[in-house]
Amino acid sequence: MKQILLTMFSLVIFTVASTSGQNDSSIAKDIETGKIVIKPQKTSFDANYDSIYQWRVSQSHLDDVYIPMDINDCFKQLDKLMEEPVKKRFMAFSDEEVDRKTHASLGKWIDHKWQIAQGSRISNYFIRMGVPHPEYTIGIILTSYHRYLHKKELKLKEQVAFFKEKWNEKQREKAKELIGK
Repeated sequence: MKQILLTMFSLVIFTVASTSGQNDSSIAKDIETGKIVIKPQKTSFDANYDSIYQWRVSQSHLDDVYIPMDINDCFKQLDKLMEEPVKKRFMAFSDEEVDRKTHASLGKWIDHKWQIAQGSRISNYFIRMGVPHPEYTIGIILTSYHRYLHKKELKLKEQVAFFKEKWNEKQREKAKELIGK
């Protein structure tokens, strides 16, 4: 494990050093539509990260922690890990407030242990569903677990659609800032 980490660290240092000073995005005008298009540029770092990412998402355990494979597996793991008094407090929140009230505690635990932001098989599961950001993945897990405990419909597609729209709105705002409108 130490050798793998040392190799990955060396690879990251080399790649960052070799790509420093490069632009991280490109702004162009789409000829057909006349719209401004902002695209991230690919670097050699992306190719190296892709291979590390592919290894990570294929692992059932990272840092000796079991990584769930899907939403139902998340529920099984949270049921095993969460003590009954904590589960009751979690259930006491309303559906609308559960993410906001637990994101900084249970949500951070999920992110850290299941390595949502770094890439793991559970984060890849949500990426394949179209969830555009790790923080949204955590929100969906928290809300879905809350609904699961209350025996409500998860409405997973609706949650993903909500966060996609939220992401798109943020990207539109960012684009407006970049082009100065």
